Amino acid sequence: MIKAERQREILSLLGGDGIVSITDLAERFGTSSITIRRDLSDLERQGKLNRTHGGATLVDDLHAYARYEGGTFEDRANTHEARKRRIAERAIQFVSDGDSLLINAGSTTTEFARALADHKNLQVVTNGLTVALELGKNASSGVLVLAGTLDKKKMATVFQPDFHDLMGIRAPSAFLGVVGVRIPDGPMMLTLQEARMNQAFVEASTEVTLLVDSSKFQAEAMYRVVPLERISRIITDGGIAALHREQIERLGIELIVVPDSPLDQETAG
Repeated sequence: MIKAERQREILSLLGGDGIVSITDLAERFGTSSITIRRDLSDLERQGKLNRTHGGATLVDDLHAYARYEGGTFEDRANTHEARKRRIAERAIQFVSDGDSLLINAGSTTTEFARALADHKNLQVVTNGLTVALELGKNASSGVLVLAGTLDKKKMATVFQPDFHDLMGIRAPSAFLGVVGVRIPDGPMMLTLQEARMNQAFVEASTEVTLLVDSSKFQAEAMYRVVPLERISRIITDGGIAALHREQIERLGIELIVVPDSPLDQETAG
């Protein structure tokens, strides 16, 4: 394969997974790692990708993510909507009638709350207004909305940074959406306040499940919530890169990948 064709194929692969590794590309094209590094350098100079340690990501993904974080809650809810719904439908299999749950705010966790419509006698603590509204449609479930400052973009109440303890609340399971997942560091948030708030959810629970569509593995955020080893389970969609899948499984964390469907053809933004 000539250089131009190989580079077009690399960009095509990036368009599918959002990330590629040098090792995988070298094996795929039957060439050396040095040749692949040169290809990635050429494409980076053309502004078509961003080099990372051991691979590359699409520049467009970063732009789409910036639009996502800067948008309204409606913008977030409409991005990867089918993927989030399928993740939520898989996640409710870990919930039984009468369970006590912690659920944080977010568009994916709102889908999760909506998917819990047929569960009975749930007791839920949340900081998500849209999560509470969905759960409130079920007359048999009890919902406690935590007090805090209103974040209009996320339709959430946000605690003060030093507020670690959820008033002595403890629950067996927490279901969380986060800004990003950095491997091996852990789930990440954009602000220290958000990170500490979600840390409180983790500390108040025994089992923690992350509900994250595959774009969150490309997202950049500064503040870690907890080490990744504290997470019990990650539920995501089929867009997760093979490299990230291998890294998570190597850490011994349960990874559930929900298969793609024709509905998963949305674009970010």
